[in-house]
Amino acid sequence: MPLQLPKPEFIVRRLNHLSALLFTLCAGTALAQTDPGQAAASNQAAAPNQAETLDQAAAPPAASAARSPMGLPLGWRSEFGAGLIVNPKFAGSDEYNVTPIPYFDFRYVDEAGTKYFANVPQGLGGFLYRSGSQASGNSFKVGASIAPGFNVRDDSIDGLDEVGVSTEARLFVEVARGRWSGNATFAQDVGSGHEGAYLDLSVNRRGRLMNGRGFYAVGPVLRFGDSVYKDSLFGITPEESIETGLPEYSAEAGVERLGLQALVSLPVGKSKWRFTTIVRGSQLIDNAADSPIVVDETQFFLLTSLTRNF
Repeated sequence: MPLQLPKPEFIVRRLNHLSALLFTLCAGTALAQTDPGQAAASNQAAAPNQAETLDQAAAPPAASAARSPMGLPLGWRSEFGAGLIVNPKFAGSDEYNVTPIPYFDFRYVDEAGTKYFANVPQGLGGFLYRSGSQASGNSFKVGASIAPGFNVRDDSIDGLDEVGVSTEARLFVEVARGRWSGNATFAQDVGSGHEGAYLDLSVNRRGRLMNGRGFYAVGPVLRFGDSVYKDSLFGITPEESIETGLPEYSAEAGVERLGLQALVSLPVGKSKWRFTTIVRGSQLIDNAADSPIVVDETQFFLLTSLTRNF
């Protein structure tokens, strides 16, 4: 599987889009901080249902500060750093884009744990409903978010319309019991990306590393897409068929992929720096795998970052 650096103009386009998203997320977080009582949009975690546990593992000592029942310092916390995204040049490609990005993580903690947060994989978010005991690991949560979606189709195949980074509105439900959690997320593109909708289902096994200072979550993921979403990534219109010489193709609504996803977050020594990686491997199935543009049905996604707690 060859790994190729993207063209300079491709990086510029993606970074411009990401910069706009990051500005929106930062602005939304600043507004929420100015008015803590206002309603906030919520979030779909890259490894769902882990925000409170990850916070607890990463929280710096603060014996004199007010703390939640889980031991988290109350109020706003932030991390800044740099990250790297590796994703296919298009769904079904065997070549990958490697894109550096600025990385940040804001979150607001109250007596029940994390309430609002904003970062690159999760987007701008907060919980609309929370119940259960986060300290015991048993909980039920409902939320919504605005987040970037990185399923793209670039200009690798001449004649096919490009699909850029999406701006997705997401609604999710998370259930946790002990070391296990489940998540269902519905996402609709509200920008100029795939313009469709999909449903993600996942189950995670979670745990601690390095005497509780590190954290992991791993489990299967399954995605269903509507016809607009799947056609934008896998379809070939009559006009595109003439331009490319490929047969016309329409990807109907249904299952898109089945995969395995993992998150690992570790402190760097005893410093305030933290290394976090999210990796996903998935297999295209059903009519997504049958598309004439698919070169490799096995797809990978990687987001890694090095951040400092402030």
